[in-house]
Amino acid sequence: MTATPDSRAGGVEAVGPRHMFPRPGRIGLWLAALGTVGAVLAYLAKWQCRFGGAWIEGGQYTYGCYSDVFPLYYRDGLGEGAVPYLDVATEYPVLTGGLMFSMARAVSWLPEGLGRALAYFDLTAAVLGVCLLVAVVGTGYIAGRGGLDGDGDFRPRAALLAGGFVALAPAAVLTGLINWDLLAVALLVSALVCYTRGRMWAAGALIGLATAAKFYPFLVFGPMLVLMLRELWRKEGGLPAADFLRALAGAAAAWAAVNLPVYLAAPHNWATFFRFSQERGTDWGSVYYALGGYGLFDSGDLDLVNATGTGTLVLACAGIALLGLLVRRRPPLEQLAFLVVAAFLMTNKVWSPQFVLWLVPLAALAWPRTIRPGVAAAVFALWQVAEVCYFFGIWQHLLYVSQEGDPSVAGPPEGLPFEGYALVLLGRLGAVAAMCALTVVDCLRVGRSRP
Repeated sequence: MTATPDSRAGGVEAVGPRHMFPRPGRIGLWLAALGTVGAVLAYLAKWQCRFGGAWIEGGQYTYGCYSDVFPLYYRDGLGEGAVPYLDVATEYPVLTGGLMFSMARAVSWLPEGLGRALAYFDLTAAVLGVCLLVAVVGTGYIAGRGGLDGDGDFRPRAALLAGGFVALAPAAVLTGLINWDLLAVALLVSALVCYTRGRMWAAGALIGLATAAKFYPFLVFGPMLVLMLRELWRKEGGLPAADFLRALAGAAAAWAAVNLPVYLAAPHNWATFFRFSQERGTDWGSVYYALGGYGLFDSGDLDLVNATGTGTLVLACAGIALLGLLVRRRPPLEQLAFLVVAAFLMTNKVWSPQFVLWLVPLAALAWPRTIRPGVAAAVFALWQVAEVCYFFGIWQHLLYVSQEGDPSVAGPPEGLPFEGYALVLLGRLGAVAAMCALTVVDCLRVGRSRP
């Protein structure tokens, strides 16, 4: 049965193939439900620390429930009313510092002690859960429209699959509450939603705010620049220069609006994030740590590490730019953005386990258009397995390192020694590289339909 024009005009709901699927509003409710489930699972992943005392008794590595949120409440004096940047140097960008302070003030009325610190974690987890929900719904909306440059014909199945992946990806559930990254993720996804609707000022402003929470969202302007140059060169309906400039101006204005007051009030402490990023040594998760452990790279030479990381990132970005400019079919922005963020992680000296949250929404949106779904699904599954292995591997390695030099520990240290940890580290690197290869192959293939 199909509706006639008369019945449609008379207010009778149309019936037909395209109306047999849930409407976008109903899909939004399903996505919100999936996001809520993901947030609850992320909270439950910290159960042994939050309710079992592992944060207090030192079992956070054993149970894999570590979170920066709880110890930094004490380290940065948040429980004593310290104001980030004004009273204490803070290693995070200002919007993250603002969230930390806001959560501490919100629970300051509670009696001082452990209960207040745990309430601080609970409230932070709730706010980050809302951020996850925003990312899930936003990713589903974009995927349902066919991507950032989609035709607007809503696809419920694509929306549910993409949003569900963001909500329930195993690595995302395990790492969601390690740090405050979900704030930047939610802001960036919201920016991409504005991009799909042609609201470039708003998209840029949200990217600027996301960059004020974590640095990585600013990397999206690289692919946007490439698509603008491609439009100027090939005139094929890419990103107009005016839209790019609007977004860039919006980002600069929003970033300055939240950073300038802090800079004027406490310039030295405001710059702590930038100094810390430059001066910190090789982190556990980077490829330089593994190469240094094997004696193949001097990971203790900070200048060498910084130069190598910067140089390899520049080369990778140059290759991505050439890909975006020269391939016959204009690549989607989401695929180029995924490649750039992945390149940043693989070449950086810091690759914390929660950084997988940066990739999850971009990976869902960058799902290949021309490769068989079974092949793509296998690569995605391999990536998630590698991330989960790394998640547990890093905590077991930290447990091993913490016991290795502790004279109070009798017998051999527990946990994962370097050799085993290097395998899971390099396994994660290889899995992300495989995701990049999948995306590059899809960009190189001509045609939009899958075989």
